[in-house]
Amino acid sequence: MKILNRYIIKEHIGPFFFALSVIMFILLMQFMVKHIDKIFGKGLSFLTIFELIIYNLAWMIALAVPMATLVAVLMSFGRFSADNEITILKSSGISIYRIIRPSLFFGLMLTVGMIYFNDQILPDTNHAARKMFQAIKRKKPTLSLQEHIFFELDNFAFVVNKIEKPLPEEWLNLASLLGPEYQNNEQLDRLKNVTIFDKSSPKSTTTINAEEGYMVYSKEKQALIFTLFKGEFHEFDFKKIEEYQRSEFEKHIVYMPAKNFELEASNSSYRSDREMNISQMQEEVLKSSDQANKQIDKVKEDLDSNFKRLNNLFSIIQNDSLELLSKIDTLPAVSDEQHRIARQKAIRTAERYAQKMKTNINLLNNHKSRINKFDVEIYKKLSIPFASIMFVLVGAPLGIMARKGSMGVAITLSLGFFILYWAFLIGGEKLADRRILSPFWAMWSPNAIVFVSGLYLIWRAVRESSFINWDRLLKLFKAKEDL
Repeated sequence: MKILNRYIIKEHIGPFFFALSVIMFILLMQFMVKHIDKIFGKGLSFLTIFELIIYNLAWMIALAVPMATLVAVLMSFGRFSADNEITILKSSGISIYRIIRPSLFFGLMLTVGMIYFNDQILPDTNHAARKMFQAIKRKKPTLSLQEHIFFELDNFAFVVNKIEKPLPEEWLNLASLLGPEYQNNEQLDRLKNVTIFDKSSPKSTTTINAEEGYMVYSKEKQALIFTLFKGEFHEFDFKKIEEYQRSEFEKHIVYMPAKNFELEASNSSYRSDREMNISQMQEEVLKSSDQANKQIDKVKEDLDSNFKRLNNLFSIIQNDSLELLSKIDTLPAVSDEQHRIARQKAIRTAERYAQKMKTNINLLNNHKSRINKFDVEIYKKLSIPFASIMFVLVGAPLGIMARKGSMGVAITLSLGFFILYWAFLIGGEKLADRRILSPFWAMWSPNAIVFVSGLYLIWRAVRESSFINWDRLLKLFKAKEDL
């Protein structure tokens, strides 16, 4: 049996590395096409570009290994079946389950290796790649932004709902509207529905909402410059709660001090979720959970305080209502101006508390989104490597039933499972980021679907039920050629 195990595993190695090379080449070409405008034409040396590509090969390996596993298993078992080796083994009393066992061991070894790779090596290479990209992004800081994701910088936090490119014919008009800092930034992006939280003052907080805006980094001023259009301010003074202010603007410029935004690769220590290992992300989850709990307590305190004030007011009215009714004829008349002032004061108070509550809820949602983001990445570091085992369960029976061992057939059969797996993975990640689906199920549901599919295919293979009638398919193509 040891000879059989070695033989089956050996048959996987050649197709695996061949498939890995092909998939890596495809991913590399996709990366080059996507980032060609960010890498080339920026005055970078060939060595810098080469180093940037090397760092980005790590995430390509993380994606390519499970896919190469499926192709290798399909090719190996397709050849075994086409050469009647499966039939010989079965006639010798060896079951399908026993034949698949060495492949599962092969997938398990890849899974263990990729878990270590994703947790220890991939974060560092992602971090190094991002630091190199930072120097390129100096003239276009919007490359760092993501839609619906909070971005924090010192005492500011901001979120953008949509990022789009202005039309070429719009740029001349924009250049006249924007300041001189924007003159050499034809690659500028338009930011839609921008919200900025200004926490620079310990005495007050300011929220700025704008329908449209543009952002640029000024090296001379060491600041991010936001030029906003058609928006409003909401300013709340912690000590003078009656002085809540709301105002509108057609154009407003916000300067965010960003001394650490020089984007020099050697000085950057910040790490995003994809640049951390599992233990680092678990620490961030604990920190965000503590902050979220504190924010919840703060919201409860504000609600309790407001309800107590209302209860006290109702108690005063109930206790003094009879006395007030007896003196109603002697009370002085209230003028329209006094009515207006009282009404405006009540409206300002209500708006102030509503805005304060909205700010607290936004901060709470920010903490929850941050927790979900890290949980998703933790589960992803584990679920993607496990796909190597899941794809063995699918590839082995599918190869046996297909009875074809060529690379073309293997890739054709793999493509459907690739699309299904990555569609569920990407869709699940987006649903988890929006807190619609739990991070666990978002990342593990693709493996669950492939696992169930694999069990079904193994059952079909054991029953010797052909999943694909290749002879009939070939006859169909020949009939079309004759026509």
